[in-house]
Amino acid sequence: MRVCVIGAGLAGATLAWRLAQRGVEVELAAGPPQPADATAVSGGAVRAFETEPGQRALALASMAELLSDARLAGWAGYTECGSVYLPTAGDGLAPALAELESVLPGSASLRSAAELSAAGWAGLPPDAVAVAERRAGFVSPAGLRANLLADLRQRGITFLDGQIVERVWDGGLLLGGRRRDADVVVVAAGAWTPALLAGSGFDPDGLTTKGIQYTLHQADGVWPTAFVDDRSELFGRPVPGGVLIGLPTRRWGVATTAPEPDLALSARAAAVAGERFPSLRLHSSGTPITAVDCYAPDHLLALRGVSGRLFSFSGGSGGSVKTALAASDRAARVLAELPGPLTSHLEPERSVLSS
Repeated sequence: MRVCVIGAGLAGATLAWRLAQRGVEVELAAGPPQPADATAVSGGAVRAFETEPGQRALALASMAELLSDARLAGWAGYTECGSVYLPTAGDGLAPALAELESVLPGSASLRSAAELSAAGWAGLPPDAVAVAERRAGFVSPAGLRANLLADLRQRGITFLDGQIVERVWDGGLLLGGRRRDADVVVVAAGAWTPALLAGSGFDPDGLTTKGIQYTLHQADGVWPTAFVDDRSELFGRPVPGGVLIGLPTRRWGVATTAPEPDLALSARAAAVAGERFPSLRLHSSGTPITAVDCYAPDHLLALRGVSGRLFSFSGGSGGSVKTALAASDRAARVLAELPGPLTSHLEPERSVLSS
């Protein structure tokens, strides 16, 4: 069985690598080089805790593999700095904490508002409770991708480099004006996934794009660990000489090219950071870094059936770095267990819309 994976971002690279490990014949259509795709500019924070159970299961499994595999950790440039996640409500965290403890003993604990205040947080209500993780930090998604692709080249998989995939169907694709057959086609093209599916006559099934943005600041004072603050929507992590700070954008359904920086959003993020961490002094900052990523309604990076043996593997948004290892393993297991070659390799009529 021959599987063609379209897209060589973190999702496509990890999926192709998992399939190659299982002995599946893989072709990887990387597409033309992109100056700033979501993998290249991702902040790279990794942790086990997520508020949504499905995301948490993938994040926990991914974190456990990263910590247990020195080669993967080295490829990813894993740096442990700890993490604090402040959800909007502290109720119901005990079961989630038990899940983390069962896999990563001693890594996670609950922090009260008083404990957070002692660590430099401010403006928290008395009932605030956060999940702190000792075994958490950040990676270089671009570095991990580069190492995965290098390993795939050593394994001798077929790279279909530099050409645009113009159309896909159940059993093949149109690449650089030429038809190419495959037993299974997986669109793992990140922000390009919804447009490629729609342009091929298929329903993207809720997949859409969203702009992402953060800013790097030089800073001194008391630095936070990597953190997510759902109450203020602020997120960030330490970087050499400073911090990465950001707030979610509201740029949904945008084009695949990186949007112009929203300077007002960057200024608001800095102001919120100053209120939440008064002992952190932000100084000069660079131009906000932007990119576009693909989002699914459930925010999960997952294998989704499109039509027959045409699938998508995208939709995890900017958080895919936390879940890519486990999600790709799960997807590769499903694909590798498919029966032998069954597709007719017949290109469907463009007027037929898959449901």
